Amino acid sequence: MMVRTQSQVSSRPFGIDPSRVLAMSTAVALHLLAGGLLLIPLSHRAIPQQTAPKERWLMPVSIPTPPPPLVFPVNVTFKPKTHIPTKTLPVPVQTAVITQEPVVDSAAFAVPARISDVVAESTPTTTAPSGPIEAGQLQYLSSPAPSYPAAALRAGQQGTVLLRVLVGIDGRPAEVSVQTSSGHRVLDLAARSQVLRSWRFQPAMQNGQAVQAYGLVPVSFSLN
Repeated sequence: MMVRTQSQVSSRPFGIDPSRVLAMSTAVALHLLAGGLLLIPLSHRAIPQQTAPKERWLMPVSIPTPPPPLVFPVNVTFKPKTHIPTKTLPVPVQTAVITQEPVVDSAAFAVPARISDVVAESTPTTTAPSGPIEAGQLQYLSSPAPSYPAAALRAGQQGTVLLRVLVGIDGRPAEVSVQTSSGHRVLDLAARSQVLRSWRFQPAMQNGQAVQAYGLVPVSFSLN
C-alpha cells in the first residue's frame, strides 16, 4: 500500500533555514565577544606616571679676589745746594774748603767752596824781571768750586791739595802743577783741572805793569 507524504521543504515557509540563522547569530556573537576581549586590555593599560622634575643644585662659584696692586719703590735723590762763592778782601792765607755729604752716585756733585786769598813766598827784586816772579799774593776774580769726584765720594776720600799756579798778564792760569798732593790722585786731578779751566786772577803788578807771577793755591775736599 502506498502512503503519500508531504516534502519537508515545502513545509518551511519562504525557504528560511533555522540552523543557518542560528549559526550566523552565533558567529556574530563570537566576533563581538572577541572584539570586546580585545578592547579590555586597552582600557586597563596603565597611564604612565608623571614624575616630578628633579631639582638641580647649583654649586656656588667663588670669584677670586683680585691681587693687590703692585707698589714700586721710588728712589729720590737730593742734589746738594750750590752756594755762590763771595769775594773777600785779600788776607794772608786762602783756603778752599769743599763740603759734601757722603753720597754714592755715578755723577759728580757741585760742592761750594770757601775761598780766601793765598800769599805765596816772594823774592823781592829791585830790577825788572826777565821772567815770572813770585807774587806777594794772588787775588781771585773768579774761583768756582770744583765738582767732588764720584769715585772719591764712594771711597770716602778727602784732603787738601796745594797747587802752584802761574798767572799770565791777562789773569788766566798759564800753568798749574801739584805742589803738595792731597794723598788721592783723583782729588789732585779734579782741583788742577778746575783751576786751569775756570779760575781767573788779578794779574800781578810791578812798576805799574802786569807781569807773570807764581802763587800757591790750596783746594780742600771735605765730607764733613
